[in-house]
Amino acid sequence: MNILFISRNSPFESIGGIERYITNLIEYYKNFTKSKLYLMLPTEKNDYSEQYGNVIIYFSNTLFLSRSNSLSSKEISKKAEAFSKAVTVIINSDNINIICAENFHTDLPPAFSLLLNMVAMYQKIPLILQLHSFATTQLQTELINQLKWDRISCVSTSVAGDCFQKGTDINSLTTHYLGVNTKEFNTNLNVSKNYKNLYSLTDKNKIVLTATRIIRGKKDILREKGLINLIRAFSKLTTRYPNLKLLIAIGKPPESLKNEFQIAYEMLQGYIKLNNVERNTILHTFKLHEMADVYRASDVFVLPSENETFGQVFIEAMSCGLPVIGTKVGGIPEIISDSYNGYLILPDDPSILAQKIEILINNSTVRGKFIRGGIKTVKEKFTSESQFFSFNKMLEETISNG
Repeated sequence: MNILFISRNSPFESIGGIERYITNLIEYYKNFTKSKLYLMLPTEKNDYSEQYGNVIIYFSNTLFLSRSNSLSSKEISKKAEAFSKAVTVIINSDNINIICAENFHTDLPPAFSLLLNMVAMYQKIPLILQLHSFATTQLQTELINQLKWDRISCVSTSVAGDCFQKGTDINSLTTHYLGVNTKEFNTNLNVSKNYKNLYSLTDKNKIVLTATRIIRGKKDILREKGLINLIRAFSKLTTRYPNLKLLIAIGKPPESLKNEFQIAYEMLQGYIKLNNVERNTILHTFKLHEMADVYRASDVFVLPSENETFGQVFIEAMSCGLPVIGTKVGGIPEIISDSYNGYLILPDDPSILAQKIEILINNSTVRGKFIRGGIKTVKEKFTSESQFFSFNKMLEETISNG
């Protein structure tokens, strides 16, 4: 089976849920002999390709759309047409059996979805739409419901349920979690990469970690990811716990969003200053391959989001042996079982959040229980190996049913 994955989000440019997924995808399929994976990712440069074992990556300029400079309708139309021609070439040259389109309903202009559907129909190739985000506009909903997707794969039951409520055919919906690469994210401490030493911290310092991207775009993502709420909660603890540190691990932005990133970064610094926690807060930008050691150097992981389709960072933190605190929104309750492998709280409640953090930095019994529960949860439900095995089986069945 020859699979073509197409994504506007590239792990070679930035960090995020889809980028993590693509990284795990490459790692899984590069040694997988039953199927061959072809990836189509954006590049600002001229087109080129690279091979990683059984994975071939086509870096295509047709997928590069500047996020800071808007294109005219005519320019988008030309890009989409060039994209459809590039896809057709890959289909014919590599004998593609099935296509997976990553988050096309939100990440690319509608012309890309329309032309990709036309190419797939003409070539008689099954087409999968993978949803990493909720549909938030009527147009996004119609792109999901009106076009000819053979299956719609969602990152959580929450996303699938949202689609169903908005009219998506239940028979086309399926859920496949993102999964975590446990060979990389585990409890094996890399002594040479001890981030407590990097920040001149000692064992007396406890680290409360959060990890997210902070690009604002059209949304107030600092509020959506619960960072303002977390900073307020943290400010309630620093007087009693002067050695407590808040580490905000920020995803590396793509080049095209550096200006927007700087605006959000300065806004985040402002909230830290407003709440008088500058001396206890560390802001740092990390690359994906550094994150496992960042988790392992920390003591508690918190992401009190107001909106979250899944929560990849929670399973990464659990896999690295961290107790976690999340909110009762989106796909997070599909990961965290309250008081078994972490705490689930309501969003926008800094007082309760501060209480839960305090318990986890003081109560070794609760910490141990959550750590054991988290590691067990990941092994049973969220390894990338098990998720990709299930996903690959769904692709085979879709081809057979076609």
